[in-house]
Amino acid sequence: MAASLWTSGTTGRPTPDPAPALVRVALQAGATSVAHADVAAMLSGICVALVPAARVGGAALLLREPADPRDPEARRVFGSDTAALRLGELQRRADAGPGPAAERGDRTLTTPDLTRSGPPELAAAAADCGLVRSLSVPVPVAGRTAGALQLFARGGPDDPLGERLVVALAPVVTALAARLTDVRELARLQLRAERPSVPEQPDALDRTALIPAARRSPVVPVAPRVPAQRQARHRRHDQG
Repeated sequence: MAASLWTSGTTGRPTPDPAPALVRVALQAGATSVAHADVAAMLSGICVALVPAARVGGAALLLREPADPRDPEARRVFGSDTAALRLGELQRRADAGPGPAAERGDRTLTTPDLTRSGPPELAAAAADCGLVRSLSVPVPVAGRTAGALQLFARGGPDDPLGERLVVALAPVVTALAARLTDVRELARLQLRAERPSVPEQPDALDRTALIPAARRSPVVPVAPRVPAQRQARHRRHDQG
């Protein structure tokens, strides 16, 4: 018998298991080519897709470095909507809050009340937009933690931010890490291809080729010298 897509929530009402929907998001992210993609649009699109899949109020991706080294705006925060983007940018700018804390500690963090969390601007913004809870999951890139994926909820008896969601997010985090790795590797290769080639140095044994012909010393043939003693002997023979 196939596993049910529905599980019992805290109030006894059935709530959907987010795993299948999140796997679909991961597959879509994994199939996206970064060769000609708008990286900012791609990452924001993943955040948008996470909201209905995980049944949360918002999603944001906070990165320590720009997602795309070629981006003139050097964007490091992406969100599903204006509110999620605002919460992410406040944390990234202050380098404080649950997202940066999960990144630094390389661990998943659940924050039950963002309105009581620092920095103060984050608490005020959370209260203003109603996204009062968060789940922050570290995102590794090239063997080190590069940022955090943060999901926001409004709280209540059917709050989805639990251990089940942490497990279900694993494929999405893996796909995100792969796409970010691809983007940075592609940027490195393009930069390398655009660099002017360095001319090869001439061989050390061919240094005379660097001297212009007009500056070379002319080669003057030198007549063989006749020893002075032999010249004197010939003169005496002629006189006799």
